[in-house]
Amino acid sequence: IAKVQAIGKIPPKDVKYVDIYREKPIKVTVKVLVPVREHPKFNFVGKLLGPKGNSMKRLQEETMCKMAVLGKGSMKDRQKEDELRNSLDPKYAHLCDDLHVEISALGPPAEAHARIAFALAEVRKYLIPDNNDNIRQEQMREMEIMTSSDIPIEEPRSSRRAPGIIRAAIPRPPVAMRTATRTPVVTPRVMPAKTKIMSILDRARIAMEESYGFEDPYEPPEAVYEPYSTSVSHSRSYSSHHYEPDYEPEYYRESSSSY
Repeated sequence: IAKVQAIGKIPPKDVKYVDIYREKPIKVTVKVLVPVREHPKFNFVGKLLGPKGNSMKRLQEETMCKMAVLGKGSMKDRQKEDELRNSLDPKYAHLCDDLHVEISALGPPAEAHARIAFALAEVRKYLIPDNNDNIRQEQMREMEIMTSSDIPIEEPRSSRRAPGIIRAAIPRPPVAMRTATRTPVVTPRVMPAKTKIMSILDRARIAMEESYGFEDPYEPPEAVYEPYSTSVSHSRSYSSHHYEPDYEPEYYRESSSSY
């Protein structure tokens, strides 16, 4: 609005063309809304990040996309978040937006969009407010392993020798000299662009099937027709059919526990 008031007219749209002939890399960015309004007590940020941020690191490696949790409630220290929001620093302008996950991919046009599609299907699994799903159970096991590994292990104390006792040094066996051998350098095989894109899309399709839980989400429902009665006059009005969904909303156990 300020730009329109300064110029006095609506600025032209900034149209960015996609060069698929030369496969010029582009950056595709999407913002995924986190359903905190529907489930205000669930710790979505903790589930997305995981123990020490490992869950999001693995997501970025698998999907080949960069991800960041931004918006209101993305920082653990709420007082500091309010201070940064009120500072009007452009770097923290995202704190005025709703809580969301920013996903970006850099690559050839078709591949970048395929990566985004795969990332959207994977991130959706982390936006299901369930405290006892497979993701949560894996994170709990990971936290137990990390907690047990943080316990310091006492090293056995070295035995003290009695004074005046001199032990003879044990000679070491001779070591045979080894000649340096060169290992052949294996050049990585470059996957064709079409094969790579189809591979990413296949992984995205599998992730969607796991997330939505449908056997065939694209299969149209079978139409059920009522028998037509010839005895009824054509002037009779047809009653409207009311379709009720064959499912009930699932209610998940909400929890405010944080990692």
